[in-house]
Amino acid sequence: MNLSARLKKILIDDLVVHTAIVFLGTTLVGAVNFLYHIVCVRLLSPQDYGTFNALISFIMFTSMAISPLATTLTRFFSEYITKQNFGALVFVFSRLTKRLLVISLLIMAIFWLSSSFLATFLKVQKIHVVISGLIMSISLFQPLFSSLFVSLQKFKIYSFIGILTSLGKLITGIIFILLGWKVLGGLFGLAAASVVLIMFSLFFVLGIFNKEIDIKKVVPVPVDLSYIYKYFFPVGVTMLSFTALISADVILVKHFFSPIEAGYYSIAQMVGKIAFYLPSALAIVILPKSTRAYVTDGSDLKLLYKSLILAAICCFSITAVSFLFPKAILRALTGEVNLVSVELVGLFSLAMSFYAFTWIVVNYLLGMHNTKIALPILLLAVLEGVVIYNCHPTLKVVIYNLLGFSVISFFASFIIAKSTKSNG
Repeated sequence: MNLSARLKKILIDDLVVHTAIVFLGTTLVGAVNFLYHIVCVRLLSPQDYGTFNALISFIMFTSMAISPLATTLTRFFSEYITKQNFGALVFVFSRLTKRLLVISLLIMAIFWLSSSFLATFLKVQKIHVVISGLIMSISLFQPLFSSLFVSLQKFKIYSFIGILTSLGKLITGIIFILLGWKVLGGLFGLAAASVVLIMFSLFFVLGIFNKEIDIKKVVPVPVDLSYIYKYFFPVGVTMLSFTALISADVILVKHFFSPIEAGYYSIAQMVGKIAFYLPSALAIVILPKSTRAYVTDGSDLKLLYKSLILAAICCFSITAVSFLFPKAILRALTGEVNLVSVELVGLFSLAMSFYAFTWIVVNYLLGMHNTKIALPILLLAVLEGVVIYNCHPTLKVVIYNLLGFSVISFFASFIIAKSTKSNG
């Protein structure tokens, strides 16, 4: 086989094509989401952006808590589809839809009843807390829809909905902020994204069920959901704990420092998180690939090494720019420069780099069905919160604490990955 034929074979391979679609989609979604933050930084005051960023970090806890459901359901949905067991697929999908609806209503009620306490703790308005609860409630359904699209290998639909959702957030958020709604306007953008997600997902799901599965002829087959829950729990603990690792510092800074200091810290974090989001597609790609290695009774550490090398090139390039030209990058992205953010942005990029490496290793382990990583990540998240809570004399000390835990989390997860190889 000549070089041209080999290249053509690679380019038409389903795995390569699907990976390229997901990579392009997630890259565009990430770019639009990052643009949204840049717009918010430019249109909001440092105090308002600090409030908005703290609320986003708060919302992320619930979003990440339910997001493992996508990984879990993709595994089970794929099995049902492969076996042509559409009765089980329909049963699980409809049963979880009903249960998520009940949970979403409970979340809205909890946030409504506790809005005064949460508003006082976060130093925000009650309406901000209530809207945040609404966003969390609607976002519960995202993993259910995304897992179905991925399991059916509808990667174009999966990517299209992600891009459309991000654009809806960007456009709506800009409009309401320009109308003078400030933090509330930014939250309305997030709420609009959730509504767009549900509307278009339902449209495509109904089309798939009617045209490809012919749901009218499918008889639901009862399935014991305990197997799904058992896998979901350790994955959920892992992802929620990791979210705490990369987000809890913002909430604690908002609580302990002045609004202007919290705003400057959030601006530095926004720039530093480029190092985390830039290689995030690698984490998405490595999960199905490591699962494939696990199913074929193997373990591919070369895949992990290659992913980490590519991530290191991306992350350390951004980190170098952040350390060498902090004022230039802040001015380019936010339109203004403050000395507090200048001192923090390079350290933030370095910390987020190691967290990006950790996230890639974590996804590799979850793909290998190794859920032992849950306990170390949980312990590190608790320890990081305790250390920052008790030791925060300056913003720089907070970021040094964050950096230390990012390095520890990477090496801890990497050691577990190496032991997985030896055990496999």
